[in-house]
Formats: sequence, C-alpha cells, structure tokens
Amino acid sequence: MPDPSTLAAWGLPGLFIIAMLAGSIVPMPSEALLVAVITGGVSPALAVTVATVGNVLGALSLYLLGRWVAKGGGGRLGRWFARRSAREGPRLERAQARLRAWGSPLLVLSWLPVLGDAFVLAAGLGGVRGAHFLVFTALGKGLRYLFVAVSAATAL
Repeated sequence: MPDPSTLAAWGLPGLFIIAMLAGSIVPMPSEALLVAVITGGVSPALAVTVATVGNVLGALSLYLLGRWVAKGGGGRLGRWFARRSAREGPRLERAQARLRAWGSPLLVLSWLPVLGDAFVLAAGLGGVRGAHFLVFTALGKGLRYLFVAVSAATAL
C-alpha cells in the first residue's frame, strides 16, 4: 500500500476510490488520505463530501450483498458467503441482535473498524430498509470524516 502522500497526488478521484474500498471490507487509509488531500489545498467541505459518498457506496455494496444472500441469491458464491458468515457467526449474530434491539439508528456506528462492517452486513441480511440504511450510514460516516477534517484543519 502506497503512503498517503503518494495517494494524495490522485486528488479527489483517488480519495473517492480509497474511501469506497474502505467502506467495503477492504482495509484502506481513507482518513489519512483525507488529511493529505486537505493539506494539499483541497476544500475540507468538498473532501469530506467526496470521502463520505465513496465510503457510503462501499458500505452499500456490502449491504446489497447481505440482501442478495438473504434472498437466497448467489448460487455457489452465496453458499460460500453463507459458510463464511457462519464462521463469523457470533460477531454477526451479536450485530443482528443489536440492530433488532436498537434499530436502524445503530448504523451511525458503521464507521467503526470491523464491527461497522458486521452492522452493515447484518442490516442487509436482516432486511433493513434501504432509505434507513443510507441515512444512518451516511450520517455516521460523514460525521467521522468531518471530525477528521476539522482536526486536520485545526492542526495546520
């Protein structure tokens, strides 16, 4: 993985791609890249918006995968994913239980490493409405990027 200063040369398109990958299950340094892009002179508001949209789209891919598998789709891929989910069973079951108890607003925590992915997947498997998923996931991820951007801007 290249360092964030190299990735910052990609500008906003690079930030979007890295944030989108980070929103899925691929670990990427989206926060570091956000800081590097802002330090490079990009408007913090624009950088936060681009990072948030990319990160939510990445999470949406995981949510839709959960919805697809829950509906019995996927054939061999769906069966592999179901087996993988069974291995991750305790974490996924805890995430589903928390979502049942607290509801869609719990998706505000979708930005958390590892646990956030479990919440997103559990939301897809559990049939959380798409609009609720988008609102609460975007709120959580946007606030996280806003916090990082404000911290970076005040450190400059």
